[in-house]
Amino acid sequence: MSLLEALFFVSWVVIFILALDISRRQKFNALHFVVFLLVGAGLLVFAFIPSVLDLIGAVFGMPRGADVLVYTSIIFLLYFTLLLLAKNEKNREDITRLIREISFLESKISHQHSLEPQSWKTKK
Repeated sequence: MSLLEALFFVSWVVIFILALDISRRQKFNALHFVVFLLVGAGLLVFAFIPSVLDLIGAVFGMPRGADVLVYTSIIFLLYFTLLLLAKNEKNREDITRLIREISFLESKISHQHSLEPQSWKTKK
């Protein structure tokens, strides 16, 4: 087993453990879990049958299959970056909406307390 094959195998083990742990805690949906498992399975195949990389490279018209892995990795990284940016923007909008609602409710409560008779304020 070459060093690259060993790296693929260790990466598969780490990805598999992380995917199981994250899915157990329900931190991502089933599609992401399947993608992680497919990437992990691909790494396992590449670790034990490295000639598959050359076949994949030939299908895409590249001299080396490792180039296909690099390009595919870049595409997946861009995809997940866009997902993270979209989620971050949604969280920012949700926080802004919540802050506005809290401010509105606080001002409403403050306004109601200012209209109470003076005797009510001392009893609290």
